[in-house]
Amino acid sequence: MAEDTVLLENDDGLTVEVSPLGGALLAVRWRGTPVLAPTPAPGLASKVLGAEACFPLVPFGNRIKDNGFHFEGHDYTLTPNTSDALVLHGDAWLQRWSILRRDGHSLALHYRQEASAVTPFAYEAVQTITIDGAKLTLSLAITNRAARALPYGLGLHPYFPRRRGMRLFAHADRYWTERENHLPGAMQPVPQDLNFTAGAPLPPGWLNNVFEGWDGKMRIEWPETGLALSLDADETFRFFVLYSPSIDADFFCFEPMSHRPNAHHQPEHGGLVRLALGEVLNGTVTLRVDQLGPSTT
Repeated sequence: MAEDTVLLENDDGLTVEVSPLGGALLAVRWRGTPVLAPTPAPGLASKVLGAEACFPLVPFGNRIKDNGFHFEGHDYTLTPNTSDALVLHGDAWLQRWSILRRDGHSLALHYRQEASAVTPFAYEAVQTITIDGAKLTLSLAITNRAARALPYGLGLHPYFPRRRGMRLFAHADRYWTERENHLPGAMQPVPQDLNFTAGAPLPPGWLNNVFEGWDGKMRIEWPETGLALSLDADETFRFFVLYSPSIDADFFCFEPMSHRPNAHHQPEHGGLVRLALGEVLNGTVTLRVDQLGPSTT
């Protein structure tokens, strides 16, 4: 039977559980305290609900209007892959990855997708997961294996604990409203209740928006646990999606992405990268756990 859970751990107290099913992180804990939140999601390669703490978004993240797009003189059609009406988060989060290499502190997973009647994308993806002290590094690389050039993107979909006293720090220049089918609506200045530059709690209601003009940095502070988590993304990731269903949810998502949702229908393909046969797109996100200092209030 194939191995479905791999444990990475170190003497500093960082533990990460990974599943080749969907290339998903199942749990991330710092000295026993969750810093990513296992949350029901329709992944784990079974297309039924499974508890995931993070999964990769390849060859795109979020949704595509009308389940299709036009690119360089060709029309392409995709088939919905969950109960959602629109194809969601690409292919790889719903498939089994293979283990390329592993040791106690790192794991490399591989996935190959062939073009078919349900997707035009043919590619290879590699996800490398590494722990070092209080630091977790997630790297993604995708290589186009289709004969034609196609637009590709990358992203990560982590779930973080939402606690009453938490504060989020992240700077963005603009955000997009949400319209029907959870697609981006209009680009606007960031409103005050979504301005996290100086740190702020999440607003109480539904939240599902893409932000751009991001500097690749994010921080969460949880006074209840005395922990903070800092995220640093490389230049591939210049957008993030912020999602939370309500103040009563015990999680929220901060999703680094290389492109906007529905980028296939936007000018210059919304951050997607044209890859010819054999060309590669890669990106890296690093998460680091810190102890909060004494309160100054």
